[in-house]
Amino acid sequence: MNIAAYVICALLAFATIVFPIGAIIAGKIKLRRALKPIEYYPPRGFSPIDVLIEYYGFRANTHALLNPLMLYWADCGFITIEEDCKRGLKLTKLRDIKQNADRDSRYFELKIDEIGKLKDIDFEAEKNLFDAIFSEGDVFYTLAARSVYLDRNKEFINSCKTNALTVKSKTSKKLSIAAFLLAFLSAVISTLTIGVASNGGGIFGVMLFPIIGMIAFRFIPNESGMITAIKVPFFTVWGGAPLCVVLALIPWHYAVTLAVVVICSAVTIILLADRIDIRDDKHIELYGRIAAFKTFLIDAEADRINTLVEENPNYYYDVLPYCYILKITDKLKTKFDRIALDGPSWYLGDLRDTLMF
Repeated sequence: MNIAAYVICALLAFATIVFPIGAIIAGKIKLRRALKPIEYYPPRGFSPIDVLIEYYGFRANTHALLNPLMLYWADCGFITIEEDCKRGLKLTKLRDIKQNADRDSRYFELKIDEIGKLKDIDFEAEKNLFDAIFSEGDVFYTLAARSVYLDRNKEFINSCKTNALTVKSKTSKKLSIAAFLLAFLSAVISTLTIGVASNGGGIFGVMLFPIIGMIAFRFIPNESGMITAIKVPFFTVWGGAPLCVVLALIPWHYAVTLAVVVICSAVTIILLADRIDIRDDKHIELYGRIAAFKTFLIDAEADRINTLVEENPNYYYDVLPYCYILKITDKLKTKFDRIALDGPSWYLGDLRDTLMF
């Protein structure tokens, strides 16, 4: 048994896992330490897309944007919403959407040029989706979606996903690349080390299959369709079969050691490297203020909510799209149920709870 081989492989496996996990934890700590002043409203001029991207970053679920966007557009006066028993919701266009719609002056201002540039990109995607919805007229039924909308919706989702990645700082991106390279080199060096120690120098050529497979799997996008459906079984066979052959040919103690390193490398390359999310101070500030808005809505007593509704009768409908984004509608329902609310002029139907919560 070659002790040096075990030490080298153990150190590489440890570093491969600990480095990205440490970077991920550092990013989470930085977010938790963000200043959270009391906020009653979301950022002025921010659409649900902006809040989703700035709050969740790479974890943003861009597939869940249509409902909050419909509510946001309606509250801004761009559309009306009407229930239709057979065709879902009927959306009627009133006017073209515009950026930074006039909202209540109590929405907090952000004078950050870089954030403004990101908002411009987000608005372009939002406008393209809006135009696709009403490309064949001023009326759209949600259960009768046309192909032009479906195609544009995929583009919209992909655009939002790309924009969500821009929230990460340059440091975060460099750390992701470093974690990826560390995992790759760990797999290569461990293979060479185990090959020399076990007198199996020929295993490196075979081990290129799982190593290349991990890298290829990492760079194939996780989009819906045939590519995603076949990539998991394809790369499992591509890399798994040669790996099993190598592990069967070398002594069991070396096989276990090599398997551990390969697993650590695969976890880092496929899962951990892209999850490093360290943001710069500008995005941290915005995250903190959105988090403060969320905390206020969750923790505020019903009397405080009622006071805000008295000051701004439209308060509930102003914040509702963002409650969807922040996933707190169920926690707020009981608070708003105690408050007498007039139905909005832009919603026609008797089942508001179906859409609102």
